[in-house]
Amino acid sequence: MSNQFRITGTRARSSDRAGVRGFQAVADRPAAREPRAGGFDLIDGSSYVGHHFLITDHSLMLNLKVGVTKNPRFEPLTDGTIKSPRLNLDVVVTTPPELFYRNLKNDEFDIFEMSLSEFLITRERASGERWQWSALPIFPAKAFVWLGLFVNTAAGVAGLADFKGKRIGVPDYVMTAALWMRIFLRELHNIRPSEISWFIGRIPGLSHGGVLNIDTQPPAGVTLTWLKSEQTFDVMLDRGEIDAAYGFEPRHDPKLFKLNIDRYGGTPLEGNPRLKRLFSDGGRSVVEAFCKKTGIVPANHVIVGQRRVLEDNPWLARELYDLFSASKQTAYERGHYATPAYLYFAGTDRRDQETAFGEDPFPFGIEKNRPMLEMLFRNSNEEGLIRRPAKIEEIFFPALLNT
Repeated sequence: MSNQFRITGTRARSSDRAGVRGFQAVADRPAAREPRAGGFDLIDGSSYVGHHFLITDHSLMLNLKVGVTKNPRFEPLTDGTIKSPRLNLDVVVTTPPELFYRNLKNDEFDIFEMSLSEFLITRERASGERWQWSALPIFPAKAFVWLGLFVNTAAGVAGLADFKGKRIGVPDYVMTAALWMRIFLRELHNIRPSEISWFIGRIPGLSHGGVLNIDTQPPAGVTLTWLKSEQTFDVMLDRGEIDAAYGFEPRHDPKLFKLNIDRYGGTPLEGNPRLKRLFSDGGRSVVEAFCKKTGIVPANHVIVGQRRVLEDNPWLARELYDLFSASKQTAYERGHYATPAYLYFAGTDRRDQETAFGEDPFPFGIEKNRPMLEMLFRNSNEEGLIRRPAKIEEIFFPALLNT
């Protein structure tokens, strides 16, 4: 018997997640029995209800090359637990620096994870067939990378309030985490980008900003100093040549790093009397302060698709939205809400997090993320990263504007 893939409707649940469609496919084995009326049982025994039909011809499936980062909420998708019977996905899992560089430099994926900030910039700089993208309101990651800041102990930096007039290192000025850090500085301490000397850790030839020509066309009023190939943040920080920086720690999974984008010079970080982490609590207190003042929890990345692929397949945007939603909910359930799939900060109590940040820490859709998106878009424009204000209706694929 040939492989059979079944499409179903909605998974039967009593919770508010009942709208997430079931995507698990039965493949590479004969069906144990015919589907019962209104649904069928999946491999794990859970029941799905709704319409169903069989696809026995793999040529009817849409082939897509997908690029994502290593993410616990994507593991049910990347490990094959969650599948769409309408899609044949060739999934590449790599690091954000490499994935976004490949997106910008080679434009090689059909569906891919992308920096929110850098996606906004591409919209104004797209030409010909390059960067003809449309976003889906799927937000895989929060903008907490910069909370790993190290400071030189002699720099007089005890917190973000001390950043005015300092020399701060970021991997890429255009990256979303760096943009959110500048928003935090402005919202919490009224410090503007022009009041800081910025050092860029990636050399122009391997940086996202370099591909976007930020090295030759920087935003007005800011000073950007690009590191040379022989320079690294950890060494400069240890010598006191910069005051604070992030994005240079030793690699934990070298096989994920094919391009040497974020370089590390080998300086001991822990136990070094000249260096210390800026946030002893991992940054939770500053995130809570920002959230309390603004009502916003920042998002870092967004899922993006080639516009022609989405337009040629009008059903695809919703299919992907449901697919990623099912993967996220499965990841939550696997870890009983107590793993990195759900928690922002290690060791955090789930109830404490929900009190501070809401029940779903990684909400998808337009409406739940509208204030956050509007703040990001406004600041990107005010900082000069984009020339005109971006509108949500122009950014996201029309089929998902009602999410």
